[in-house]
Amino acid sequence: MNYKRCSEVDKPLIHQAFLSGYADYAIPMNITLEPFFERFFGSEGNTLEDSFIAFQNNEPVGLILGGIRTFDRFKNLRCGTLCVTPEYRGEGVSQALFHLFVQNGINQQCDRLSLEVLSDNDRAIRFYEKQGYKKYHTISYFSKSVDDNQLKHTIVEHITIKEVDLSVAEGVRKAILSTHINWQNELEYFMQDHTAHCFAAYLDKQIVGALVITDAGKIYFLYVSEDEREKGIARNLLAHAINERNLKKLTISMPNNIDMAEFLRKLGFMKANIEQYEMYKMV
Repeated sequence: MNYKRCSEVDKPLIHQAFLSGYADYAIPMNITLEPFFERFFGSEGNTLEDSFIAFQNNEPVGLILGGIRTFDRFKNLRCGTLCVTPEYRGEGVSQALFHLFVQNGINQQCDRLSLEVLSDNDRAIRFYEKQGYKKYHTISYFSKSVDDNQLKHTIVEHITIKEVDLSVAEGVRKAILSTHINWQNELEYFMQDHTAHCFAAYLDKQIVGALVITDAGKIYFLYVSEDEREKGIARNLLAHAINERNLKKLTISMPNNIDMAEFLRKLGFMKANIEQYEMYKMV
């Protein structure tokens, strides 16, 4: 078996390793070359230099993607994916790739390693726990059709809602950095999404709420100042976005440290069966 950094190989080989590694995955991964690189080496935050690939007889049979950025105020190396072609599992490929991944984090003086894993993937969870990772947060997923027109504007005295630049949401997020948000909802992620829009709620001239949502209805960020909650501001932000962007469906993911589930339930959101664990290892 031969191992290389992804920066040392041609991109189609990386894509091939990904597709073969997820050939039997519960969620179909039929993604073509360009969208694959746009997603996994764009907003996902992986880099070729921090990722590794395994070869057997010049055929790609394993892949680990990684990327470093500040996350929860740590210098964090995240594992964006780890996969091995089915017929080569159980032969130590995962362990070898993971060793290269962890050593790379140590060499770059990272404070923490992180990853997400499906909560029912017992085999993967056991593997990561053997590598020293621990489960910290559970990410839940919710969705709602808006064809029923349930979300309507209500009058909230002195509140004005308007579409603004994404930098407004960036400022709101930076003001609450102690609140943990999952990797895929962080500002580094939504700031790179050209389909994302920001809607802000103002009390006179002071911002009291912000929503970041895509043209497909994916909610990245929804926040209302503590003193202004339970007044209908979050509901109105969503209603405004639905009307302005002509949205037909809303989706949102969030870790269990954020207390929003009851709010979503009242609006008619349905919780998906799928969940993920966020797992961390201190270096």
